[in-house]
Amino acid sequence: MSMKSRWNRSLSTAGVGLAALVVSVTALGGQASAEMVEGIEIDDSVVASADADAITARIPCITSTGVKTCFDKDGDKVYVKDTKANGKSAVGLWATNYGRTGGCRNKLGEDKWAVCNYNMREEGHIQLENAQYDGETRKLSRFEPRALSVWLPI
Repeated sequence: MSMKSRWNRSLSTAGVGLAALVVSVTALGGQASAEMVEGIEIDDSVVASADADAITARIPCITSTGVKTCFDKDGDKVYVKDTKANGKSAVGLWATNYGRTGGCRNKLGEDKWAVCNYNMREEGHIQLENAQYDGETRKLSRFEPRALSVWLPI
């Protein structure tokens, strides 16, 4: 095989590898389910929860105008209900006592529950906070005074 043939073959192999990498990165980018807002990763890969009313009736929740956030330690799930049609998404922010933070954004609309599933350490505690997110301005609005839960066992 000539030097030119080997060079072309190497370029061809590299091109296939690069194309695969580009396809992989594009696929991952297309499936991105979180956005960094004010240093907090806001998860918007939520699913609707048909049985949320029954579940949230038995777990700790906090309520503010437009937002209800609950935590189910059986499965480490954060439930968020948008309770007001105001053009903003309801967001349930959370923080653990071991340094993790995040948020669950409900983009499903008024009177719908969304649920985000996390994997948290079982020996820790979590605190919830209600907020709203404006998708047009990409701004997170916290309530004043802040709508915080007590520290809940995970």
